[in-house]
Amino acid sequence: MLKKIGITLVIVLGLLFLFNSVLMPWYVKHTNTTLVPDVTGLNFIEAKQKIEAVGLEVKQGDVKYDETKPIGLVLEQNPPGGQEVKMDRRIYLTVCGGEQLVEVPRLIGRSLRDAKFTLEQRNLQIGEIVRKFSFDIPEEFIVSQVVQPGSKVRKNTKIDLILSNGPELGNLRIPDLIGKKLEEAKKLITDSKLKIGKINYISSNDVPPGQVLDQYPKKEKSAVENTSVDLFISKKMVKEIPELEESSETGIDGQEKTKENIKEEKPKDENKINKDPDEKPKSNDKEKNPLPMKKEEKNKNENKPEGNSGF
Repeated sequence: MLKKIGITLVIVLGLLFLFNSVLMPWYVKHTNTTLVPDVTGLNFIEAKQKIEAVGLEVKQGDVKYDETKPIGLVLEQNPPGGQEVKMDRRIYLTVCGGEQLVEVPRLIGRSLRDAKFTLEQRNLQIGEIVRKFSFDIPEEFIVSQVVQPGSKVRKNTKIDLILSNGPELGNLRIPDLIGKKLEEAKKLITDSKLKIGKINYISSNDVPPGQVLDQYPKKEKSAVENTSVDLFISKKMVKEIPELEESSETGIDGQEKTKENIKEEKPKDENKINKDPDEKPKSNDKEKNPLPMKKEEKNKNENKPEGNSGF
């Protein structure tokens, strides 16, 4: 069985060798052939003319983007130049597309934050922002864009946007108060026929004290007369000094004693010291020296009469 398989493989390999080495060269020699011209580095139009002049056909292949080279320059060709091929053979050319252009996305109806993120993903930037009152588009959402969706632009192109300023509530406009001193901001509010709202103080080391950090409503918002405008004012940040750790002592029983505990224990010691000095300390009879007791008992025994003669 293995012998038959081996013979079959040898026959197949021999046929392939015969086809590639004998039949194909013979076929090429006995048909009309030509050499492929080298057209890399030429303009696509020039390359096409040169290839067609020797009886070959041109087909544009891939487009590679390279901003350092002109658009339409032939970067690669297949088959390469100098190879002998049959007449009417198709030659594929890879041309340069220059700098790669970016398609502008549709931003209408998106929030300003979402639009910024979408543009940055495509190497584009937000350009000038113009605010417009709108009853249809919510506040801070895109109403329109100057460069239309689907347009091809270069990288880092700035896209100008028209942003919704919300519905128009009145004929008055909120002034820009950020960066103004508090008294100046108050004057601008009253001069605009508006009312001073809540004044909030926020700690900040970046902005001088007494300066407006933020405001609500924002600038350029529409308003009616006596609309309240809240202000957020900078104040100097106060550094907190950390409290010293309370010292402690360790008692005889091994428990930690703080200063407060030590103070609480002092009156107990003072009571012992302030006792009546005339009062005699109580003593325990068992703690007396036993030697005098033994002498007294011995003397009593010696003073006893040795015996009674009457008996």
